[in-house]
Amino acid sequence: MLDQLIQTAQQHLGPQLQQIGVKPEQLGSVFNVAQDTVTDGLKSEATSGGLDSVMSLFNGNGGNLQSNSIVSSLSNNFVSSLASKLGMDQSMATKVSGVVIPFIMEKFSGSETGSASSPTDLISKLGFGDITSSLGGLLGGSDKGGDLLGGLGKLF
Repeated sequence: MLDQLIQTAQQHLGPQLQQIGVKPEQLGSVFNVAQDTVTDGLKSEATSGGLDSVMSLFNGNGGNLQSNSIVSSLSNNFVSSLASKLGMDQSMATKVSGVVIPFIMEKFSGSETGSASSPTDLISKLGFGDITSSLGGLLGGSDKGGDLLGGLGKLF
């Protein structure tokens, strides 16, 4: 699902990013960095005890996206990644982040992505099957990783 959101962002935002100074040959790299940043940021939030916050955001209950701590963190990480991975100066990276991250997160929390009825439903929709071992550890040990449904239910 995140792949589709990034593709949608690239289709819609490419011309706008070029207008603010992103070179056409950089666009693919910008959106690759965006995908890595959003995916890694959401996984990190989910595995560090913020799964309920990610679920609220996904279900459209994250409040004002501009003041949401997850979105702010993603924006900051995206600016840093654009600077370090693409050599983009801070000012340009901030402009790009101000366009890309709000668009992606608005789509992420919008009705077109649907909603998640449970944490495991969210993990499945996001394609985060690889975090089950981390969540299993949070639930009391690796032996409970296989009982993800039962264990996650105890968190809420």
